[in-house]
Amino acid sequence: MPGLLSRDLLWRFLIGFAATLVVLALAVAVIDLLGDFEDILAASQGFVGVLLYVGLRIPSHWLPLLVPAAAFVAAFLAVGTAARALEFVAIKASGISPLRVLAPLLLAGVVISGLGLVTNETVAIRSHEAWRRLTGGDERQVEFRRGSFWYHKGRYIYNVRDADPEARELRQVAIFQLDARGRLRRSIHAASARIDGEGRWQLTDAVIRRFQPGDPEAPVAFERLAETELVLTEEVALFEAGVQGLSIAALREYRNGRPADDPEALRAVALLHDRLTKPLAAFVFVLLAIPLGLRVERTHSLAVPALQGVALLFGFSTLREYGATLASQGVTAPSLTPWLILLAFTLGGGWLLSRTPR
Repeated sequence: MPGLLSRDLLWRFLIGFAATLVVLALAVAVIDLLGDFEDILAASQGFVGVLLYVGLRIPSHWLPLLVPAAAFVAAFLAVGTAARALEFVAIKASGISPLRVLAPLLLAGVVISGLGLVTNETVAIRSHEAWRRLTGGDERQVEFRRGSFWYHKGRYIYNVRDADPEARELRQVAIFQLDARGRLRRSIHAASARIDGEGRWQLTDAVIRRFQPGDPEAPVAFERLAETELVLTEEVALFEAGVQGLSIAALREYRNGRPADDPEALRAVALLHDRLTKPLAAFVFVLLAIPLGLRVERTHSLAVPALQGVALLFGFSTLREYGATLASQGVTAPSLTPWLILLAFTLGGGWLLSRTPR
C-alpha cells in the first residue's frame, strides 16, 4: 500500500516537473524575445537565427534557475492536491506515516540536484560558449588554458589573465605577432591594456621584444616602456576573458594559480561555490514544498500555502544574490556564504517537515 501511494505521488511529481519546466522555459523565451527583440535580430539571421539565439540562451542563462523553481511547483502541486483530496487523511487512518509515503519525492529532489549539477557543467557551459559566439559574430572564442585566457586570430595570439568589459581593460596581457609563415616577429607583455573603439591599445608597464625570424642567431631587440600606444584591431572577444564562463574544474585551476588576496581569485572562489550549491536548491525547494503542500489539508486551499512558498523562494533567491555579491567582493567568506544560506533553508525545511502531524 505505501509503495503504491509513493509511486503515485512520485509519478505526479515527475509529470508536473517536466510540464512546469517546459512552461517556464517557454515563458522565459517569450520574455527574452519581447525584451531584447532588436538585439536578437541584430545578432541572428532570420527566423532560424532567432530560434537558435533563444534555444542557446535558455540552457546557458535560465536553466540553472528554472530547474529548482519547477521542482518546487511540481512537489507543491503533487502534495497539495493530494492533501486537498484528503488522501493523507486516509493514509494516516491506515496507520501509515505521510513522511514514509513522501520519502521518494525527497529522493527525486536529490536526483534532480545531481542531474542539475551535471547539466550546468556540460550543456549550460557549452550553450553559453555557442551563444557568445553567435552574439559576437565570430566563430573564434577565448579559451582557458593553464590558468589564463588565450585567443588566436590571424597573425596575432593574445594571452590575458582577465578582463573588465565595462572599463574596456585587459590585465596581464601578452601579444604575440607572427609572420606569414607562423614565426614569431614580436612579443608584447604589459601589466594592463585599455582599448578604445578605434583599436588603440593604451599599454601600461610594457615590455616589447622584436625578433628576426629569418635569422635565429640575431640579437633580440628589447624595449621597456611605462606607457605606450599600439594600433591593433579591437578584438571585442577578449573582453570575455573572465571567470564567469568557466567550469568548476577550470575555476579551481584559476583559483590555484592566483594569490589568495587577488580580487579575481576571490571572485573565482565565490563563483565556484555558487556553482556547487545552485543545483542543490532543487532538493531544498522540494523539502520546503512538502510541508507547505501538507498544510492544504487544514486550509483546503492551495492559495495561502502557495503564497508562503513564493515568499520563501523570494527570500532564498534574494539572500543568494546578495550573498554571492558580498562573497565575490571579499566582504563575506566566499567558500562559506552560499553553503550557509543553503544550510539555513535546509534546516528550516527540515523543521517545518518535523512539525507535520503524523
